[in-house]
Amino acid sequence: MLLSKTVIVKWNPANIKHYKFKGYTYTKYGDEFEVNIGDLSKGSHALVKVKCDCPDCKNPYLKPMTYNTYNKNIHEDGKYYCQKCGTKLFGKQKMIETKLKNSISFYEWCYINLSKEEADNIMLRWDYDKNIRDGKILTPKDVGFSSNGLNKKGYWFKCLDNTDHESELKSINRFVGGQKGSLDCFKCNTISTTHPNLSIFLVNKEDAYKYSYGSGEKILMNCPDCGYEKKMSIGTLISQGFSCCRCSDKRSYPEKFMFNFLEQLLNKDFQAQLSRKTFTWCGNYKYDFYIDNLTCIIETHGLQHYEGGFDRIKSSSSRYINTLENTQENDMIKEKLAKDNDIINYIILDCRHSELKWIKNSIMQSYLPNLLNFKEEDINWLKCHEFACSSRVREACDLWNSGIENISEIIKIMKMGRNAIKNFLKKGTELGWCNYSPKIYLSHKEK
Repeated sequence: MLLSKTVIVKWNPANIKHYKFKGYTYTKYGDEFEVNIGDLSKGSHALVKVKCDCPDCKNPYLKPMTYNTYNKNIHEDGKYYCQKCGTKLFGKQKMIETKLKNSISFYEWCYINLSKEEADNIMLRWDYDKNIRDGKILTPKDVGFSSNGLNKKGYWFKCLDNTDHESELKSINRFVGGQKGSLDCFKCNTISTTHPNLSIFLVNKEDAYKYSYGSGEKILMNCPDCGYEKKMSIGTLISQGFSCCRCSDKRSYPEKFMFNFLEQLLNKDFQAQLSRKTFTWCGNYKYDFYIDNLTCIIETHGLQHYEGGFDRIKSSSSRYINTLENTQENDMIKEKLAKDNDIINYIILDCRHSELKWIKNSIMQSYLPNLLNFKEEDINWLKCHEFACSSRVREACDLWNSGIENISEIIKIMKMGRNAIKNFLKKGTELGWCNYSPKIYLSHKEK
């Protein structure tokens, strides 16, 4: 905005003709006279007072400038903006337009690099109500494929699967750069949506809405059985379950997973932990599972059977043995021993990763589907996982409290050894889950 109404000008050879034409009376060179702003020539070097027309300008009253400079910097909307406001209001847009001219828009990139279905889906998710800059609605055609986004935080994308999920700021720059999941709805991937059953382990229930199922962030969790608290990641909880230091049954995830798997298919027609108590030929070896009517042994091999490690020999502090070689040699001896004693079916499952998907794939790729005559959809795999994450100590105590105060009966139900059941009940008594006393029990003549 031009504040000056008039200015003082001196007569000189260059302006005599112009101002005589405007009606001013010439006196002599060097004399000063007052000129209306509207009569100044566009190239005049007369100093004028100017105010920035931006309503948000913090210092709108500017230093006097030449009328020539003022005229050259009037914006196309007829207003004058200081350099700072002009850059803020129009410089960024010009830069964006220049980039678009020299490159391609996000819209073009999607339809060039993605399938039409994928590109259409992204266009539908674009939030036209929130993607606004300087009062202008931005479309995918208005932004470059490498743009950082609104305030460098990204652009707003809607969730098409859950309409109650609010739009989220997403970086198209990262998406274009290869991080394909960067445009996914975060709330759809939080455990509140993907694994709601795990909320029982979270001390802070709001964490279910903050973290995705693959998060490596360690948060405070507790054992739903005894309340023991510790920090662990969501990813570890999902893949390996909650291992409680207080009430753990010391049974591995793969073993418990397989137990529930066999229970779903065979009910009670199998045995866990085959040993010399069942067949003397087992000697000092123990086998994970045994199916009598199929003369079948199933072994769940963990990571140590495939990668092993090195252990120091007790008799020498400078010598180490390769535990992998020893473990695999031991595995071969166990298998040969079983087959030499008429075990027709000897199945080894690769359980090097305590994860639902891994063990499920290992089972489905083994001979078990043919031997037990089942299909993938016949098994409730999530139930196997949930059982693998549960405490068998709690299970033994619940059976005792239900009125089955007979260890032999609990052994039949849980298919575990006598010592294991006794230890479970002792631990449960310490935790206050049951009231088992070995002395009292023996006085009633254990059956």
